[in-house]
Amino acid sequence: MRVKQLSIILLMACGGLRLSTAVAQGSDSLRIDLNTALEIALSENPKVKVADMEITKKVYAKKSAYGALLPQFDLIGQYQRAIQRQTVYFDGGLGLGGSIDPTKFTEDELKIVETVGKMFASDPESADEGFQMGRLNVYTAGLNVSMPLVVPSLWKNIQMSQVDIELAMEKARSSRIDLANQVKKSFYSLLLAQDSYEVFKKTYATDSLNLENIRDRFKQGIVAEYDVITADVRLKSLIPSILQSENMMKIAELQLKMLMGMDSDIPLKVVGSLDDYRDSMFDTIIPADTTLMDNSDIKQFDLQTDMARKGYEMQKLQFAPSLVSTFNYLYMSQNNDFKFGQYRWDPYSTLGITLSIPLFNGGQRYNNLKQSGIQLHQLSEQRKEVERGLKLSIKNNWNLMAKSMEQVVASESAVEQARKGYQITQKRYETGMGTIVEVNSAALAITNAELQYRNAIYDYLAAKADLEKVLGYDITPLQIKE
Repeated sequence: MRVKQLSIILLMACGGLRLSTAVAQGSDSLRIDLNTALEIALSENPKVKVADMEITKKVYAKKSAYGALLPQFDLIGQYQRAIQRQTVYFDGGLGLGGSIDPTKFTEDELKIVETVGKMFASDPESADEGFQMGRLNVYTAGLNVSMPLVVPSLWKNIQMSQVDIELAMEKARSSRIDLANQVKKSFYSLLLAQDSYEVFKKTYATDSLNLENIRDRFKQGIVAEYDVITADVRLKSLIPSILQSENMMKIAELQLKMLMGMDSDIPLKVVGSLDDYRDSMFDTIIPADTTLMDNSDIKQFDLQTDMARKGYEMQKLQFAPSLVSTFNYLYMSQNNDFKFGQYRWDPYSTLGITLSIPLFNGGQRYNNLKQSGIQLHQLSEQRKEVERGLKLSIKNNWNLMAKSMEQVVASESAVEQARKGYQITQKRYETGMGTIVEVNSAALAITNAELQYRNAIYDYLAAKADLEKVLGYDITPLQIKE
């Protein structure tokens, strides 16, 4: 009865198993292993979706670059209103010649003829009067066609757009590798929190029975009250650890759900424990390749360097001449009124080729070329620094994995010895040869050894996940032996 009361007190102190946790352990829970978690994350995580969209966007950018080489068709419509018409002057020396019949012209037309005659007269002073040309309203409508024939910078821009697509694809791969790394470590963290929680619960259950036995022996006068108090303090000291492990378990679960793109309210049940990975640790072949051929950061640096190199070449091509063809077919109407139905539209068309040879633009092309050259040197130096850091990371993860494997073997032996030691101290205490302090110390040794064992497995798995990320390996989680 007292054991049941103690269990109820523990559940109240820990906040109990929350309703969400109870649901998660029910039939409606989403049961996942590592492979399932990776599959869901890679299909539902927003970062991966954004990276895939970026690839599609770069593909459209490449098509746009190709479009610059094709003919450009534009419909043109223009209206101009003359505020002050242009005055035209003709120097003399030409003369109109012949006589003019005044009966065939109106008074206004005679004035124009007289003015024109003065303009073309041999007397220069009379030609200074000039006359105004054009009409007040000018309408233009038609088709404008242009097509680049020789524009080297456009060709280089297409090459850059192809590299840009490859860079976007590599960034998408990098986002997947990074997401897989985060999912693996979050999954392992959740397993570690769950295993720690189970260890503390198991220890609490064992210590509860211990306390009950000590109380019965105290009533029989076999042990002192000090033993009861010590056992009770030992039991209650486990509650903060249980609370902390439970809280860590919930945090790890929320983080895993976030990486998987799931709603935090969806019940989740993680299958397995860290102990399931123990045998696979020693069967896995750890790669020792440090060439970084598949590392995403190095590949991105190489693609960025290729992009900068093509940008440098494009800056050189800014000095090259360009050839563009144009064709215009227009209709034009000039009028002084707004009687649209009476307008006369005259066709106007041209076909031409424009040759542009760059000469001088204030040194902009030269300075842009120098900037591109410096950028190439910067990327080269940055790549060396990144490569050194990645090789150091590989070495550190390799050493951590080897150390964790040694710790696992040592912890297994420590757990076994701690359990034997606990059994011995328990027998000594029951026979009156040992003390309650020795029993508590032995029980604590079991708890610490089991936690160290699971922490060593977690350290190995986390280091392996980091190593796979640095090496740019495909997403292949460590398999669990059935």
